[in-house]
Formats: sequence, structure tokens, C-alpha cells
Amino acid sequence: MDPKEGQLFDLQSSSVLGNDLLSSGLPERTKRRPGILHKSSSISIFWASEEDEIESAPRGMKQKWKKIMQTRSTDMSSSSVLDAADQAVDGAESRWQDLPMEVLMRILELVEFRTVVLASGVCTSWRDSICLGATELSFSWCGRSVSKLVQSVAPKFTSLECCTIKRCDLLNDQAIEAIGSNWHSLRALDLTKGARLTDSSLLSLANGCPQLEMLDLSGCIGFSESGLVILAQHCKNLQYLNLCGCNNAGSDIALQALAQNCSQLQLLNVGWCELITDAGVTALAVGCPDLRVVDFCGCLRITDESVIVLAKNCLHLRVLGLYGCERITDVAMYSLVNHKNCRTSAMRSNKRSANSGNSTGDVWWSQYYSRARKCKSVSSAMAYSSVQRSCGNSGDASNPTFLKGCFDSLFPGDPAGYGLMSLNLSGCKALSAQAVQAVCNAFPELHTCPERYSLNMSGCLNLTSVHCVCGDEARRERLHQADYAARQPAIPRPPRLSH
Repeated sequence: MDPKEGQLFDLQSSSVLGNDLLSSGLPERTKRRPGILHKSSSISIFWASEEDEIESAPRGMKQKWKKIMQTRSTDMSSSSVLDAADQAVDGAESRWQDLPMEVLMRILELVEFRTVVLASGVCTSWRDSICLGATELSFSWCGRSVSKLVQSVAPKFTSLECCTIKRCDLLNDQAIEAIGSNWHSLRALDLTKGARLTDSSLLSLANGCPQLEMLDLSGCIGFSESGLVILAQHCKNLQYLNLCGCNNAGSDIALQALAQNCSQLQLLNVGWCELITDAGVTALAVGCPDLRVVDFCGCLRITDESVIVLAKNCLHLRVLGLYGCERITDVAMYSLVNHKNCRTSAMRSNKRSANSGNSTGDVWWSQYYSRARKCKSVSSAMAYSSVQRSCGNSGDASNPTFLKGCFDSLFPGDPAGYGLMSLNLSGCKALSAQAVQAVCNAFPELHTCPERYSLNMSGCLNLTSVHCVCGDEARRERLHQADYAARQPAIPRPPRLSH
């Protein structure tokens, strides 16, 4: 017989012998006492049960032994319950880790930002899952502890793309340095009213966040033009920049730096930056031809030359804020109208060339519409809030979400040519009603009616006669209805029946 087969036979015979012993003379309740491990099967077979131990004890000790056995069984049952609870917790943690990334991101979208930050400190698995899936956070709820909290959580959320820390007066440069050291994928940042921030913060963002596309610095009075120049040289993907109230940072040198490095800029708010002149605006219009929203509220030094160069070079201009610019005259208004007509005629000729089979015109027309409807990585809510925060308009969007919308959803493509959709002329007292009416007629999206108010002329008493096309259409509709009613033949009344 083979030695291996002999060993197998011995094992089988021993197991059969053990089964015979169990079935022959031992009671059925005889079993191995739980809680004690025995490697030998023979010992476990002959091990006495708890009931046998109690029966074999002296009479005086039986009650005492019963209490001891009951206490032991209670402890064992509680330990088994704890083991089961530990297994359940382990299973719950594994199920949380096994959630698909899409489901996890959907869950994070449904809870508040404060809950997201607190949940990241529950356990290691939750922290890893949340920090990996979170791409957007807001710290505007923190209050006085905002700087310490940002510094503590910045190393965790390394995949963050969008952050809001607005209206936090105690935000300091150390918090922004933590952001620049850890959030290298950051694309949108809102630091509204960060009064304590200095150029050190801009340097940290320039070195650590080169992918920034949107930056809101409105109300940050501690920045200078040198810090903004460094930021423009490193963050060349900037598309939306709000410098409203940054009087020391908004200057011609800063605009020239933006024109040289940030050619994709689409929204710029330099309200109340009194150092800006026509030289800076000219450089900006030439270097950033894709500008769509420009706000010069309170820039008292700019003249008609700035509006003329914007109308000539920025063909996509949709929103223009000139609140308080008293040097703007009718020349600027007529330049907007003339360049509008030139663009419309050029587009119509290109469209005819495209329809006739001209490949060059076809390519130009397709590129025009692709650029008009290309979805950008910034929400319309943020663009709207930047426009509404412009000087002379007190509205503000409270939604902190940035990267969930499309800028062109707020300013959709115009089939008849790019044109103004919002114009703020409040305080421009040198304008005449004829020039403003010409602008209103050239751009149908400009409205003076309360329902679609987009042409602001507050404080200009000489412009009260300006009206939009809605008034003409309403008047024309009333006349048409009156004429139609007059042409209808009179319906004779039926004669009265005498009783």
C-alpha cells in the first residue's frame, strides 16, 4: 500500500471511531464548552458539559455553581453580540467604500458644505471617500475660525476645483498659502471682501493654482497692481475676474498685464478703480477680443475712446457698465451703433458665401456658432452675481455653486450678430436722448420696460423719452385691435317680444 494511502486510511478510521464513540455511550448534550479552544478532537469529544459540571458538584455548592455558570454564559453572549456588531460595522464601512464615484458625488451634492467637512473627520474610510469625490466647497459659514479650518482641511481635499470663502473678514494670508500648496486643480475661487489679504495671497495662488479660470477679488482692498501682474503672468487661463473695489490693484499696468497674458478673458469688473484710463482699456480690448462682460462703473477717467475701441475689437460684447462715467458722450453711443451695423452686414455676406459653397465662409460661420454656444466652466449664477454686484446695482446671487452651468445660458447666441443685452448709463449726464434711442433701436435686447429691464438710465432726466421696442409693439397692438373693432359690422339686437 502507498504510504499516502495508508495515512488517509488512518485518518478515516480515526474519524469513524470518534463517531462510534459519540453514538454509543455519550449523552447528546455533551459538547465542547464554548470560549475554550482545543486542538485535539479527542479532548473535545470527552469534554463535560455545563450541566454535568453542576450535577457533579457537592450539594452545598450547586447553587453557587449555577450562578457562576449563568454569569459566564451572560458574558459569552455579550461578547458574541459585540463581535456581531463589529462585523456589521466592518460591513457598513466596506459598503461605503464600494459605492460608485457617481453615487458618492451625488450624495455630496445633496448635503450642506458644513456636513461634508464634518463627515470627513468621522473615520479614515469616510475621509478618503469624501476627499476623493468632493470637488466643491464653501467656507462662508465658518465665521471667526475660517482661517484655521481652511488650513486644517486643505491637505485633505486635494482634488478640489471650486471654493467659496466670501464675506469672511478674518481670512488671512496663511489660509490662502495652504490653498496654493494643496489645491493645484483649483479652477474657481471666490474671496469677496477678504479685507486682510495682501499680495502674499496672490503670489501663493499664482505659484500653486495655475489652472484658475475664475477669481472674485471684489472688496479685497489689500492687493496692489504688482501682485495682480504676477497673478496674470502665471494664471493664463483666467476667464472671469472681478476687481470691483480693488482701487490699488486696478490700474493701467494691471490691465496691460491681463491683455498680454490672459487672452481668454471674458468677464472683467473693475468698478471704482479710479486709476484706469483709456490707455489701459485700449490695451485690454486689443489683447482680449473675447470680452463679453465689462464693467467700468466709477472709472471717472475713461472717455469715448474706451467705448470706441471696445466696440471695434470686442465683437462678443454683451454687457457694458458705464455707471458714473460722466465723460462719455454721444460719440461713444453712435460708435456702438456703427460697429453693430458693420458686423451685421459682414456676417450676412459671409453667410451668403457659405450658402453658395464657399468653404472659407462655411468654416468662418461654423466657428462663429461654435464659439457662441461653447459651454464654459463657470456657472451663469456666478457671472450674474458679478454683473449684479457692479456699482449701481445692489443685486447679488447667493448661490455659491460655480461649476454647474454655462455662461452662454445667460447670454445665448444671437443669430443676427453679437449685440448688447445689458447697458448701464446711470449718471452719464452728457448723453442725449437721440443717441441713446439709436442704441436702443440697434440692439433689440435692450429694454426699458419693467418686465425686461436691461437699459439702466437712472439719474439721467434728459433720457426719460427713450423707450424700447416693446413700447412700440404694445402701442401697435392696441391700434390694431382698435382698428379691427371699428371695422367689424354692428350686430343688430333682436327685437323685443311683446307679451
